[in-house]
Amino acid sequence: MDRKRKAAVFCILIGIVCLMFPIYFHFKGVKDTNKLIEDFTNQIEEKQDEETICEEEEQTSISEEDAAIFSEGDVIAILEIASLGIRYPVVEGVSADALNTAIGHLPETAGIGQSGNCVLAGHNGSRHGEFFTHLNEIKKGDEVTLMNVDGEVLDYEVTDFYVVGPYDNSIKNQDEKEELTLFTCAEKGSKRFVVKCIRKEDI
Repeated sequence: MDRKRKAAVFCILIGIVCLMFPIYFHFKGVKDTNKLIEDFTNQIEEKQDEETICEEEEQTSISEEDAAIFSEGDVIAILEIASLGIRYPVVEGVSADALNTAIGHLPETAGIGQSGNCVLAGHNGSRHGEFFTHLNEIKKGDEVTLMNVDGEVLDYEVTDFYVVGPYDNSIKNQDEKEELTLFTCAEKGSKRFVVKCIRKEDI
């Protein structure tokens, strides 16, 4: 009888541990994400405070400080979709580590606020956070905003959304207009759900 009780208690403990692991990863992911947002906003405030009067000198290339901002894994913007309750940092690159705490920017696509198609990827149903889990609830006309490293808020409007195959690279096609493309996995990873947006200035 004692052995049965011990075995039962052991099984219960194992079950509790198994249940706690997803909870742990979720809260750790949320904590890491919030830390990235906090650091990014602090960085913007410090940059604005330290700006000197050098307006007469026109920059023709990216400074060493700005170049460092765009290295792999660094935060380059804050993405917000108010209608879906989405607010996440955007990092350069789409490595596994990057996407566990943020939305990733495909380096081969247009940069934040640049002419062309800026493509951002996010997890759907990750244990580290919600990210783009509810992206398929978006509607045409919804507003999407990006706050860049200078604290400037860029406004976009959703113009279309659709599903493509997992290897369809047309979502990265470039145009002269300032576009924003968001995508995430769909149908258990067999498809991609894509959202197309355009800068409100271009509408």
